[in-house]
Amino acid sequence: MINFLNLWNISWNEYHKYSLSFSQYIKTNKELVKLINFQEWQIIIDLACWTWLTTLEILKQNSDIKKIYAIDFSNNMLDIAKKMIKSKKVEFICSDVKNIDKFINEKADIIVCNSAFWQFDDKNLIINKIHSLLKNGWKFIFNLNQQFFDFWYEENYQKILIDEIFNEIKSKWYNITSWLLKNKLKIDEIKDIFKKQWFILIDHKIINFWKKTLKEFIEFFKIPATATFFENIPKKEQNIILKNVYNKLKNKFEINNNQWIYFIFSK
Repeated sequence: MINFLNLWNISWNEYHKYSLSFSQYIKTNKELVKLINFQEWQIIIDLACWTWLTTLEILKQNSDIKKIYAIDFSNNMLDIAKKMIKSKKVEFICSDVKNIDKFINEKADIIVCNSAFWQFDDKNLIINKIHSLLKNGWKFIFNLNQQFFDFWYEENYQKILIDEIFNEIKSKWYNITSWLLKNKLKIDEIKDIFKKQWFILIDHKIINFWKKTLKEFIEFFKIPATATFFENIPKKEQNIILKNVYNKLKNKFEINNNQWIYFIFSK
């Protein structure tokens, strides 16, 4: 089983550089926060907050918010978040999602999670924890991108890129698993998981962020936690593989279908 905690503890620097250099997570967070119907008295939980983006966007949209709990299981990621966000309204908590109820002693109005739901191994348990922390009638908002949700379109440029990476890995005699591509979720599966924990699907929204350059993808896969297929391959070899893939695809590769789906569930 993939140890995401270890991977994120060594990914903080690459992830932080990526989030500053490319707009993907800035855009996805803005869309996520747009779905919050802000009120000054609200308590919000930012689940798997990473280094800063969602929490900071919430503060930008409503600086009068009562409180934000910014939660991540990586101390290294939280150290960056604490440097980027200076607000007494934010409480940073280092915890696995499975244990968040041990650190928060009040109910939240909104819980958000940007681009992390796919990493939750025991989704039933975690959704149960989220349910226990939400006030009745309030919302959990999260998203998934095309790696982890079945959008049912024919031309998946992201799969083309990953297949090319896998071919390069195999050519160097490394063993790999296609875990990344076998865990796509469908809307009925998601609805069923949440229904079992007494959640109702209020809305879902598909957003296409359109073009994404090959360079942006290559830099994304230099982050250990977002390229789990590299886990047992030396860094030097990883860089050679990604360079070879870039050279093969640079004149014939352009992402025009960078889709994400956003879900709003109510307790």
